[in-house]
Amino acid sequence: MKFTTIANAKKQTGLSYIGNINSSAKMIKNKKVNHEYTYIIYLAPAEISGYNVCSHSTPECRMGCLATSGHAGMELQAGKKTIHDCRVKKTRLFYEQPEFFMAWVFAEIQMFQRKAKKDGFGFSVRLNGTSDIDWANVLINGKNIFELFPDVAFYDYTKNPNKFDNIAPNYHLTFSFSGMNWSNAKMLLQRGFNIAVVFNVLKGTTLPATFESYKVVNGDLSDFRIADAKGIIIGLKFKEIADRQMAYLLKAKSQFVVRTDDVRCNVQELVYA
Repeated sequence: MKFTTIANAKKQTGLSYIGNINSSAKMIKNKKVNHEYTYIIYLAPAEISGYNVCSHSTPECRMGCLATSGHAGMELQAGKKTIHDCRVKKTRLFYEQPEFFMAWVFAEIQMFQRKAKKDGFGFSVRLNGTSDIDWANVLINGKNIFELFPDVAFYDYTKNPNKFDNIAPNYHLTFSFSGMNWSNAKMLLQRGFNIAVVFNVLKGTTLPATFESYKVVNGDLSDFRIADAKGIIIGLKFKEIADRQMAYLLKAKSQFVVRTDDVRCNVQELVYA
């Protein structure tokens, strides 16, 4: 396959896009709160597509993955798989036709960067919406995406501690707590990076003021992690997934989702908006 234009790529693949802006509730928050258009790619997580896009995932984070929340979760509950199947198709395209895939991504980023400028918004990119690919090693004509767009701010969450070595200057990473990787998390906190922790709290209820003595901030007000202070905990509420029984087990018994009565938490007056 050879990429020529976005329109031709759509015809060749049957896909509508690889990534998009303002395509989910969290990206709309970026627009409203940070005056930012954020381009995001959602792939099929873990090994759902037959390819592993989450090298450091755990059984619990796979069970609670956001791939089955939001619009995708509502579709699954309705017995439909359109979003799921599109994400699988995009993931396979990435591995089986990488040059084609990346040329398409390059064209979309250029297109949305121009749109953001025209509309008077900032522009950022989150490549791993539901994946944990190391994009520094994905090359287009010998350069990675960060080098190709040095004026664009990129950010992601990751469970891979190795990504924090030699990060591109325009790439912001937040480390994701799995319940079993605190040693890596603490090391990164001491280096000034941030850690995302999922708490078993509902909208309008109290977030811990601290976790393991580190300050917790509300990470659900916006997804734009680039604006965060350094060396803190990004508190995220557990997002409901399609499998309600699994959601209950994760909230009640998992290490991945932290209960606010956990001894590591100090609960004070910090409330979700």
